[in-house]
Amino acid sequence: MVGLRAAARVNFPGELLMRESPSPERGQPPQRQRGKVISMPTPIVVRRRRYIRLGMALLGVVLVTAIVGRVYLTTRLPQTAEQIAGVSEEESRIVELVNRERAKAGVAALKLSGRLAVAARGHSYDMALRRYFSHDSADGVSPEQRLRGSGIEYTEMGENIYTEDLPNPALLPQRAVAGWMNSPGHRKNMLSPRFDETGVGMARAADGSAYVTQDFVRK
Repeated sequence: MVGLRAAARVNFPGELLMRESPSPERGQPPQRQRGKVISMPTPIVVRRRRYIRLGMALLGVVLVTAIVGRVYLTTRLPQTAEQIAGVSEEESRIVELVNRERAKAGVAALKLSGRLAVAARGHSYDMALRRYFSHDSADGVSPEQRLRGSGIEYTEMGENIYTEDLPNPALLPQRAVAGWMNSPGHRKNMLSPRFDETGVGMARAADGSAYVTQDFVRK
């Protein structure tokens, strides 16, 4: 027979009544109680590795997003003439000042040409490296030949050049334009209504001297 033993019931307010489990049958081994599963905290090293992997994954997502965005902007948005030619702040400032003088004279502004800027910068670098100051190169190449050799087609062209070794290079654009305005031939090129495109290129020699070339063309 299976003997049942009832636990004494005591009515205490707020306490649960307890009941003993039935006694095992005679001849049978008592049942083992199952042990409790105790959860162990995750080691610090493991947690750090998880955080590092998560951080690397997020960084990868950010990098991929940035690359895709840059490729999209590069392929979808048209580049300006300044971006194509790598026009510096000083070169851009000279074009701005020249167009300001043209506006005062009632002449239409010149459009910046990336190809003209590259050709003008090439002549400035040549003058800076070989230390001469002339419209014709040290090899006798004329401005017209330089532009034609660069594949630039035009019906009329003009060129202004400038050099200085003065301090405060930030004021170079103002000094160059002022110098050209005080020279009849240079002023004529700057204010001519016959020209519609321009390109400015600047270079510095090893001693710090600056060389500036500005080409004007009419298509």
